[in-house]
Amino acid sequence: MSNSDDATAAARRQEVRIAKGYSLEDLAVATGLTVAEITATEEPEGSTPKRHVARIENVLGFS
Repeated sequence: MSNSDDATAAARRQEVRIAKGYSLEDLAVATGLTVAEITATEEPEGSTPKRHVARIENVLGFS
């Protein structure tokens, strides 16, 4: 994935989280991740394990 794809995916996760009414704290509780781990997935330059991204996207209803 290119940097622009990473940035787009990060922005999309944040947009969906906000649209669904999740605060960072709410999503942390729902995923079992920390707020810092979730924030890293929403930053274009964030380096995040794929398993964290998968947990977040599962809770947010990504296919």
